[in-house]
Amino acid sequence: MAQKILLIDGNAIGYAAQQATKLNAGGMETQAAFGITKTIRELRIENRSFVPMVLWDGRADWRFKLHPEYKSNRRDTPEKVAMKAAYAKQKPFIERLLSTLGVRQMTAYDREADDLAGYFVRKLSADPANEIGLITGDGDWMQLVRRNVWWKDPRNDAKLTTAANFYNKTGCKTPFAYLETKILVGDTSDCISGVGGIGEKGAPEFIAEFGSVRNFWHRCDSGEFKPRLKKHIGLASPEGRAIYKRNFQMMQLLQVEPPPKSQTKVDGGKFDKEAFAKVCEELAFGSILRNLDEFTKPFAN
Repeated sequence: MAQKILLIDGNAIGYAAQQATKLNAGGMETQAAFGITKTIRELRIENRSFVPMVLWDGRADWRFKLHPEYKSNRRDTPEKVAMKAAYAKQKPFIERLLSTLGVRQMTAYDREADDLAGYFVRKLSADPANEIGLITGDGDWMQLVRRNVWWKDPRNDAKLTTAANFYNKTGCKTPFAYLETKILVGDTSDCISGVGGIGEKGAPEFIAEFGSVRNFWHRCDSGEFKPRLKKHIGLASPEGRAIYKRNFQMMQLLQVEPPPKSQTKVDGGKFDKEAFAKVCEELAFGSILRNLDEFTKPFAN
């Protein structure tokens, strides 16, 4: 039976909502909980035939072992520390809100949400009858776009990437080519350094010229191409090849091992309007409580 599923990057949406105008209840900030609940409702309305599943981050220790500086900038200022702490306090309430709306949630303690998205895409996209929507502001997930897999940033309706418009949106002919550009450029938001000084503009041009990094190495090793530019020399060097391989391990999402059941928490969710209202009361979500029937209607079925 064909499946339609929305894979939703919980923390990406939650942290975006945390940046909104501050709300408070009992001395706790609540804007992230309010924002993500409204966003999930909007997604449910827009994609009525899809089953939403929120994916949460665990801690992928293996990435930190590969690159100790990974995400080291997430706590480099007092403001970032305070923001993460305020969000962390809301997380249990967010999970309760979504659970009582009947929204499925999944956490793999030794994986990130990105890895879970890759796992589900690999598992479900093989059947062309299935359709998968990727809901996140994280561009890394665009490497997962296929004929039956699309990517959307919920903050901007114009940012919808499909197999049909992939080149126009990314400048890359294939999702693998897109992944290679990300590997070459690196990711400053995660403190992952790039390779050979190839920037965001130069990376697609490099892939267009050589087809792939592997093909570039083959041409260098065979003597067909002699690197003269600094960026080519850097990527062809043993150090450059090692950085590329490290970045590939850290950034690709389709070859990550499936999450073991012992490290996985799944909440199937069960719609319970009264229980949802109780959490809203705790968080002083008056605007939702005043229109409870209308707000919960998209989840009732």
